[in-house]
Amino acid sequence: MSQFPHINLPLKAKLTFTANPVNVVPIPGGEILMNFASQPLITKLNSNLEIVWEKIMQGQNANYVSSKLSASPDGRLIAIAGMTDMRILNADGTQLLHTVEHGSWGWFLGAACYFSADNKTIWYVLPGDENETDELQVMDAQSFTVIASYPLLESQQHAYTFHATPDVSTILLEASAGQEQSTLMQLQLNDGVIKLTELGQCENVIMGNFAPSGKEFVMAPHYEGPVEIFSFPAIEKVAEQDQESIFAGSVDFPAAEPDNINFTVYFIDEQNLLVVSQFGRLLLLDRTSLLVKGEVMPEGIVFTAYDMEGNPTTNRDKIYDYSSNVINVMMVHGKLLLTTAEGELRSYELPV
Repeated sequence: MSQFPHINLPLKAKLTFTANPVNVVPIPGGEILMNFASQPLITKLNSNLEIVWEKIMQGQNANYVSSKLSASPDGRLIAIAGMTDMRILNADGTQLLHTVEHGSWGWFLGAACYFSADNKTIWYVLPGDENETDELQVMDAQSFTVIASYPLLESQQHAYTFHATPDVSTILLEASAGQEQSTLMQLQLNDGVIKLTELGQCENVIMGNFAPSGKEFVMAPHYEGPVEIFSFPAIEKVAEQDQESIFAGSVDFPAAEPDNINFTVYFIDEQNLLVVSQFGRLLLLDRTSLLVKGEVMPEGIVFTAYDMEGNPTTNRDKIYDYSSNVINVMMVHGKLLLTTAEGELRSYELPV
């Protein structure tokens, strides 16, 4: 079996920071907002990754809970969800418009706010007190008054992630309990009442994204499971592929342990998906066959081989696994964005 064909991606732009970015949020005009793991700083970048402004926002970062950043689709509002409060600011971050104080989230927990596609509501999760559930709340984006609430899962056990869907009246909420368990829920707001439906068919898989058509979305596995594709809005499984088939023919990276999917699969377009592997590789999958078409090779991304004790090695017989300098892989404004261990944000064209 031959190695995967290589798809070289030239670097388009790069920016280096003194701390690792933890949230990269698209806003209108091709711009993005970012915040960082160890600094109470928010940075606005233009489409060329040039700094527009930087501001100290008093973000809270403790117990492995970084402040989570989000913005309204029209770019009018910014939300910062921290350990003990949620704050709404104006677009420039110069005016604090509203604050919701709450009990402290536990380690690795929390949730970013979600602004509805029509810019009318703000959705967020509050940590529950002992023996109570976490609570979902919906706020009016003009008056900042709470218009609906709903009890979620057991207190302080989950990290929550909101996902937009092609239907502006429907939101997906992912609740993850570490890396072992996750629940996907469908949310709708009807006449001031939240309707929540647990999607059992999507249990313990990790949300990727929707195809551009909005007719399908992809889910990544926990460890040994398959890649799964579901229809929308029916949310029925329409395709899957086991990892052994995906990585068959992978001879570029000899190791004692086989490579696997690292919790991340994205639709790039209707015909192609991008898999992020445990070794830090980017594999392009054909939608029809769900087999690898090629390995994406972004300029400047490097790999290090490690032995069983975690020490770097060049001895092929001692290689246990690999790691690249990539930390996060995102698709923002039609570009591939990578954050790296060196504190860089790197931009590439999509590999299609």
